[in-house]
Order: sequence, then C-alpha cells, then structure tokens
Amino acid sequence: MRATMADLDRATTLAQVQEVLMDVLNLQQPPRPTDRLVEDLGAESVDVISLLFEFEERLGRRIPDAEVAQLTTVDDIVERVLAAPAAGAAGSG
Repeated sequence: MRATMADLDRATTLAQVQEVLMDVLNLQQPPRPTDRLVEDLGAESVDVISLLFEFEERLGRRIPDAEVAQLTTVDDIVERVLAAPAAGAAGSG
C-alpha cells in the first residue's frame, strides 16, 4: 500500500517507515519509535543507503544525503519524512 501526499499523517508514516525498516534490516517485528537505527536495529552504512532509496520509492519523499547523519531514531525518520518535499518536486535536484 503506497500512501499519497494527502495520506501522509503521523500514524500512516510511522507504519510505512516501520515496514521499510523491517524489510531492509530483516527485522521480525516493527521497531519502536524510540529505537536507534545503529545501536538498537543494527543498521550499517549500506543499510542506510538502501533505506533512503526505499523511503523515496515507497513514500514518495526524498531525504537529502546531508541530513542522514541527523536521523538516529525511527521517530527522527518519521519526522523527516513528514517534512520532506515530494520526490521529483520542482526545485529538487
């Protein structure tokens, strides 16, 4: 299920982010919003790159590479996705 721009509320975004994290990091259960990517979920740098591509593909939102280091928890990702412009929006790139 792919969310449209209008559908991206906090609960929907959290569920989508959890789904992406489960797929990319091979998790057995959804991560909690307070889980840290590296320390709690075991993400490595290559995983983070895969996550960025998946967020753009599934949620239609692009997170700039320069902001990745600031995303330490699941909740950080949710907040950033909610604030991100749509991928492919005018002026991006």
